[in-house]
Amino acid sequence: MDRLSSVRAFCTVAETMQFRAAAQRLGVSPQVVTRLIAELERELGEPLLMRSTRQVRLTAFGESWLPGAAQLVADSERLFLPASAAREIRGLVSVTVPDFPIMGSVLEDLLDRLAEFPDLQLDWRASIARADPVMERVDLGVRVGPLSDSGLIIRQVGKTRDRIVASPELIARHGLPHTLDDLRDNFPLSVILNPNNGRPWPWYLRSDYHFHPPRPRIVAGSVGAHLCVALKGIAIGAMQEIVCQPYLQSGALVEILAEEERLSWPLYVWRQQTAVTQPKVRVVFDTIVDSLQRRLSGVGEHRS
Repeated sequence: MDRLSSVRAFCTVAETMQFRAAAQRLGVSPQVVTRLIAELERELGEPLLMRSTRQVRLTAFGESWLPGAAQLVADSERLFLPASAAREIRGLVSVTVPDFPIMGSVLEDLLDRLAEFPDLQLDWRASIARADPVMERVDLGVRVGPLSDSGLIIRQVGKTRDRIVASPELIARHGLPHTLDDLRDNFPLSVILNPNNGRPWPWYLRSDYHFHPPRPRIVAGSVGAHLCVALKGIAIGAMQEIVCQPYLQSGALVEILAEEERLSWPLYVWRQQTAVTQPKVRVVFDTIVDSLQRRLSGVGEHRS
């Protein structure tokens, strides 16, 4: 068995979630893809995928095994990339990411990688606004939440959820709320403005209940401003775990009403689905995936 071919087939199915689409990208028949993955599962002794007539999903083992498999494929492609081909990696790549603090570190990793390709240009846009890949000519991006764009290839790199947080100073002044009703009626709250519709985002606590602060003390226009408000002790806010986790660990923020149920959201990197993936897009995509997986591997439940 050609192990690398089997691993590449698995990674391609994990990106497309379709055996037929994966086969088209690999230039083989769907039966070949099925056989390669079946052989890989037999060697590993664990199922990687759950298949039905309607959908393909990763098993828990498949999710845990995917990051290492994807890294193996990326390393092999980089190893056998001729110097002449590397020189052809040029032109503009547009990237849209949420303005999470961690994305600054990801950008540093990406810039280090792009030093190998002096003719590659980068358009990096950090915003909570959801970009239209086609209309805005965006090549790839990072997104949190459910996926509605069927024309995208995605790689899930972790999971995150909202946490309600406050500074120790605010808690010393106001105490702790006992219920969500108590929080709504008696505490200063902060919300983030949704740039897609001009209204404040509700707090997505669980599938059947969205908490709407009725009279927010602060309406922030960015995730960074929302975080600053909480750290300064001005108001209580709900924010993604990926944003506030370092401050919870350091004690600069404290989680409130932790017993309340919270939704878990996928965090993924996406790129447009095209007949042939341009090498310049592949380099940026793989670097962002690798950076996020490494940085999230020890945070909360983020390991995918």
